[in-house]
Amino acid sequence: MRGVVKMRYICYDIYMIFTGELLRRARKRSGLTQLELAQRAGTSQPTLARYESGTLVPRLETLERLVAATGHTLELQVQPQVRRGALTIDLVAAELQSLTKAEGARSSWRRILDFVDDFRGSSRAGKVWLTETAPRLVGDPRVDAAIAGVVEDLCTRDDVTVPDWVDEPERFVTPWWFVNELAGFEAMALRDTPFSLARHGVFVNEGALSRV
Repeated sequence: MRGVVKMRYICYDIYMIFTGELLRRARKRSGLTQLELAQRAGTSQPTLARYESGTLVPRLETLERLVAATGHTLELQVQPQVRRGALTIDLVAAELQSLTKAEGARSSWRRILDFVDDFRGSSRAGKVWLTETAPRLVGDPRVDAAIAGVVEDLCTRDDVTVPDWVDEPERFVTPWWFVNELAGFEAMALRDTPFSLARHGVFVNEGALSRV
């Protein structure tokens, strides 16, 4: 219990420092003195000074009013934690659309592996965010099926809700696509492919979803 209380105090201290610095920067960027901003916002200069120093913490509506008086807008956002540089699957599909057209379907697998790495390196909330929006159709049924199969496999393995869009009819391919197109690998791919990919008609060899 003491640890919980201590953590609350730490978070509160960080919030105090954050709001004070935010106000000070917004005021200075607008070229205002503390007295000028206080008059604009309907407060006193000593109170504003305490806000900026972190010795007094304004309520959220007060902070919003103070920031607005500097000519800025206060926006609070909650964003999922994802691997740095990660793109959502709909943006990945947009890249794959041009990549597939220029270099062919098999070249798309490298970009899909980048997404696999991003998914695995993200928080649970981030994994949902990365996969929840239905991607555009790339235009090559093999790649569209691969995208759906990989997303379904990743979500299933990590106990993340599988998005409904993976079951759209356009995201299954026949005849089946064997990503490793070398002769003699089909039997191994039939054995090694995860169920989620296989049901979409995409077959890969062992280790295909890993860079190792």
